[in-house]
Amino acid sequence: GAPSEPAGAVPAGADGAAGAGAAAEPETAAGELTETFTLHNKVGLHARPAALLARLVAGYDAEVSVNEVDAASVLALMGLGLEKGDEMHVRASGTQAEEAMAAVAQAVADGFGEE
Repeated sequence: GAPSEPAGAVPAGADGAAGAGAAAEPETAAGELTETFTLHNKVGLHARPAALLARLVAGYDAEVSVNEVDAASVLALMGLGLEKGDEMHVRASGTQAEEAMAAVAQAVADGFGEE
C-alpha cells in the first residue's frame, strides 16, 4: 500500500496548488480590471461625454461597465447622472480590457475634450 500513497499525494498536491493560485487573484478573475476615476470636466457625464465614452469602449474587444452599467450604452451612462467630482467605477474584461481601460483613463484625464 505504501507505493500507492505517494502517487495519490502528487495529484492532490497539484490540485491544491492550482486552487491556491486561482484563489490568490480574485480581483483579476478572467483578466478583469477595475479602476476608479474622478470626473473633473465641468458638466460630468452628460450626453456628449457619454456618447464619446460609449463610442470609445465599443471600439475594443472588451466588456466595459461604469458603476455596473454597460459603458457602450449612452443612455445607461447618462442615467447614472454623474457630475463633476463624482467617482466613476470602471470594470473591464476581455481580450482588449487593458487597452479599453487605458483609453477610458485618457478620456477622463482629458475631461472628454471639454474644459
